[in-house]
Amino acid sequence: MRTFISCLVLLTSTSCTSVEKSDTGSTSGADTNDGQSGDDGEPVPDECDDTPSATICVDGSAVVCDADGDPIATQDCAESDEVCFDDYGCGECGVSLSVAHNSDATVSSFVELRPTVTAENASWERFHTRPITIEPATEGVNQGEISWELTGDGFVLLGDDGSTSMAGATTEPTTVLAHASVLGSAELRATHSMCPETVHLVELHSGKQPPLTARSLDEQPWAERVRVFNQNETIHTVLHSGRHQDRAGLRYDAYVVERKDPNQWVADPSLVDVTGSGPNEARLAPGGARFNQTLVSDEPLAVSPMKIGNYDIVMDFNRNGFLDPGDLMMGPGNSAPGVVVMGDLSTPGPFEVLDFQFTGGVWFTQKVYYPTSIESIPSPPLVVISHGNGHNYQWYDYLGEHLASHGYVVMSHTNMTQPGIETASATTLENTDFFFEALPSVEGGVLDGRVDGSRIVWIGHSRGGEGVVRAYDRLVDEGYETDNYSAEDIVLISSIAPTTFYNVEYSNPHDVPYHLFAGAADGDVHGGPSSTNVQYFRFTSVAESAAQVTYLHGVGHNEFNCCGFNDATGPDKIGRGDTQEIAKAYYLALIRAYASGHQPSLDYFRRRADSFRPMQLPEATIVNEYRPEPWDYQVIDNFQSEPAVDVASSEAAVSTTASAVVEDWLADGDGSLSANDDDPMNGMTQSCCAGDENRGLVLQWADEDASIEWALPGGAKDLRAFSWLSFRAAQTTRHALTNALGQPLDFSVSLIDASGTTETIWFGQFGQITTPYQRYGQGSGAGWSNEFNTIRLRLSDFEDASPDLDMSAIQSIQFNFGEAHGSPMGRIGIDDVLLEY
Repeated sequence: MRTFISCLVLLTSTSCTSVEKSDTGSTSGADTNDGQSGDDGEPVPDECDDTPSATICVDGSAVVCDADGDPIATQDCAESDEVCFDDYGCGECGVSLSVAHNSDATVSSFVELRPTVTAENASWERFHTRPITIEPATEGVNQGEISWELTGDGFVLLGDDGSTSMAGATTEPTTVLAHASVLGSAELRATHSMCPETVHLVELHSGKQPPLTARSLDEQPWAERVRVFNQNETIHTVLHSGRHQDRAGLRYDAYVVERKDPNQWVADPSLVDVTGSGPNEARLAPGGARFNQTLVSDEPLAVSPMKIGNYDIVMDFNRNGFLDPGDLMMGPGNSAPGVVVMGDLSTPGPFEVLDFQFTGGVWFTQKVYYPTSIESIPSPPLVVISHGNGHNYQWYDYLGEHLASHGYVVMSHTNMTQPGIETASATTLENTDFFFEALPSVEGGVLDGRVDGSRIVWIGHSRGGEGVVRAYDRLVDEGYETDNYSAEDIVLISSIAPTTFYNVEYSNPHDVPYHLFAGAADGDVHGGPSSTNVQYFRFTSVAESAAQVTYLHGVGHNEFNCCGFNDATGPDKIGRGDTQEIAKAYYLALIRAYASGHQPSLDYFRRRADSFRPMQLPEATIVNEYRPEPWDYQVIDNFQSEPAVDVASSEAAVSTTASAVVEDWLADGDGSLSANDDDPMNGMTQSCCAGDENRGLVLQWADEDASIEWALPGGAKDLRAFSWLSFRAAQTTRHALTNALGQPLDFSVSLIDASGTTETIWFGQFGQITTPYQRYGQGSGAGWSNEFNTIRLRLSDFEDASPDLDMSAIQSIQFNFGEAHGSPMGRIGIDDVLLEY
C-alpha cells in the first residue's frame, strides 16, 4: 500500500491525514468508472479531466488527480475538521498568530508604555513594540483572506514603514508591530475568510518598564533598580520573570552601548558593547529579580571631562547583534540615557577659569567667574551668590571657580544685609539686573550675549539665604519691576543656613524649585526651636515646586565660606575643607539638574545619602529630603486637612496600633528641646508662624509590633501608573525611645491588594532614618532639631518581590514597626505620604 499524506505545520505540532491506494491502483473513494465508455460509447467525464497531476476540491473533499487526469484518491476534509485547499488538500483553516519572543502563547505579552506614535517618531517608536506575525494556519497555503483587528485603548499597530492601522487584511504572511501609549490591555483578533466563524487572538498588556540596571541587594526585592551609578560602582542588569512571564526561559544578550539619539539608532541599529567583556549572555529564569541579575560592568565605565558617562542598555532577544523591535531596552529614544555614570563631582571640570571684578557703586560691586572657552559653550546659565550679614562677596571663590570650571557663569555681589531682609532682597534683585545691563561694557564685553538670562540660579547664605527667597516673593507677589529678567527666568533658589525673620507670607519660594543647605552644628543660624528667626525647614515645607534639603552633621555656619569665624558647635565636626568639598559636588549636581535639565543628577537628592552620594566625598552624615513637583504626585496623607488621626488628607481611613499617636502642627510647643510628654511635637521646626501651617504625625513603639495603615479611599486603587511610594520621617529628638535606640532607624512597608495578598519591603537596605545630631543646648540632654529623611520605594520593587501582588487593585498601604520589621523601638514623625508618578 502507498499512503498520501497531507501535513499541517503549526507553532508547536504537526498534524497529518492520509488516504491509502493499493499497488494495483484502486483507491478508496476513487471513481472506478473513469475512462470507461457510456451507453453512447463516449468516455464518462470526471472531476480530474481538466486538472491532471493536481489536487482539487470538490464539495469539501480533496481529490488527487494523476497525470492522466484520473482521480486516484479522495478525502472528506470534514471528517478531520479541516477544509479543502486547491493544490494542497485537506488542511487546518484559520490563522496562526505568534508574538516575537513569547515563549508561552497562553500568556499575555508585555508591551512597554511609550509616547503616542506620531509621523515624526514612528520610525523610532517601532523599536519599542512587540512584533506579531500573522499567517495562515496551514503553512504555505495562501488561499482566502486573513483579516485582523486590534482592540484596546492606546494600542496601535505599526508597519515597518511607520504606517499605523488598527485593522488590516492580507493573503500573504505579514508582521505587524504592537505599540502602547496607554496603560491597559488589548487583543489582536484575526479570522480567515474560508472559516470566518473561527476567531484567533493574542493578548497584550502594557506597563511601565522600570530601570533595567540595578544595585544588587542581599534581601528582597534583591535589586535596587536605578539608572545612575557612581563610576566606582558595579552595574547589574535585572529582569523580573513575573513582569516578563511571556519571555520565560528565553536567552538574550545584555549590552551596554554608547548613547545614541533616535535618528542615529534608526540609521545604525548595530550593538557594540563597551564594557570590554562583550555582551553578557543571560536567560530569563523563574523566581523573580533575585535570579535574573547579570553583572555587566565591574570595571569603571568611561566618563566625559564633565564627569558624566551616558550609556544605553539593550537586551537583545534576537541575539543578532542589532536593535530590533521586540528587544528590551532602556535609554534608546528616551530623553535620558539608560544608565548614567557619574565621576568625581567635587574635582574641577574641563574648563580653565577666569574672574574679574567690577562696580557700579558700593552695593553694585560684583565678582564674576567664567570659563575661558566661553565662546564654545552655548548660552551658559547664570549663578548668583548673595552673601550673609558680616560676610563678603569674595568669600565664595571655591564655589564660583568650581562651577565655572564646569561651564557656568557665576556672579557674587555685595549684599546690603543691614538693616535686614528687605534690603538684602533688593540687592539681589538689583545686582542681577545690573549684571546683564553691564555685560556689553565690562571686561571688553567678553560675556556680552553669551549668558542665558532665562536660566538664573540664586544662591544665598544666611540673611542672603532668606534674601533670595524674599526677592522671588517680591517678583511674584508684589510685582517688583526688573529690566533684564523676570520671575519666570529664575529656575532654582538655594538657601544656605537662611534666617527666617519674615513669615512665609513674605519669604516664600512659591513655584520655583527650592533647595536648603544647612549644618546641624551651626552656632549662628542654628535651626533650633528657641527662635523663630532661624527655623529654616519651613521654607521647604511651604515650597510649591520641587523641594530638597541637604543637611550636614558637624557643619557650622561659616564652613560654607572661606573666612567667617568658626562657630561650629557639637560633636564630629568635619571642618571647612570637607564641607566645601561636599558643597561643590552637591551644588554641581543641583544646578545641572535645574539649570541644565540633567535629571539624572537629581538622584543625589532623591536617594538616601547613606546609600548613594557623590563619590570621593569626605565621611559625614548627610540627610536628604526630596519632594517632587506637585503635578508629579498624589497625596495619601500630608496631614494638612482632616485633623482626626483616623482620617487621612485623601480621606483614606487610617488605623494604627502604635502608641502616643498625635497629629498636629510640626512646631515645637515650648521652645525647648527637653523631652516633655506635654509637648508631643518636641524638636519640630517645620512650622511656626502665621500662614505656616505644616502638619504631621508622631507615634512610637517599644518592644512590640505596631503598625499604621491607610485604607485607600474608594476601595482598591490601580497603582500601575505610579512609580514610587514616598514619605518623610524623622526620629524625634531627645525622646527616651530615640535615646535608647541610639542609632539610625528603619521599618518595613507593605502593600495589600483586594484579595489580601501582601508584599513587604524593608527599606533599611535603601537607607535609614538618621539619628538626630547629638548636640547639647536648648534644654537637657543631647539631640538637635528633628531632621526629616525622605524614603522612596519603587513600586516595582513590590512586584519584583511578589508577582502575585495585584498592582491594579491595592487596598491599603501599611507601615510595620518592631524588631521583626526593623528597629525594635522608636519615636518618629511622619509627613508627606505620597504616590509619585
